[in-house]
Amino acid sequence: MKAILTLVLLFCLTAAGCVSYQEHAAARTARLREMYPRGMSKEEVQAKWGQRRPDFSASRPIKGWDAHQNQYIAKKLKDVEASTGQKVESVDRYWGPDGLMSLCYCWYFYDSGGKIVDVEWQYKSD
Repeated sequence: MKAILTLVLLFCLTAAGCVSYQEHAAARTARLREMYPRGMSKEEVQAKWGQRRPDFSASRPIKGWDAHQNQYIAKKLKDVEASTGQKVESVDRYWGPDGLMSLCYCWYFYDSGGKIVDVEWQYKSD
């Protein structure tokens, strides 16, 4: 009986942890959207990050994001285009501290004029 209760408790804690991460990511993305609104220029984003430069950048391949060599990036960019209804021409990803004990990625998706289409917060794990 104790084993069953332990398993049920572990399952509930695991499920609650997944939801709280998703809620945390959504809240952090919303805050990022307030700090970096749609239409802000790439130069303004870079100025806010100061001396730090993106650890990853990519431009849309001629044949579209499907042709990008990294399928994770290809899917991420296609998802952003689908959710915003706008074409993403380039992406920059910065990373930095998020609180006292964790790190995060901040993704910036730009149109052909170098203006923000959308942003996304992501937890950075080792």
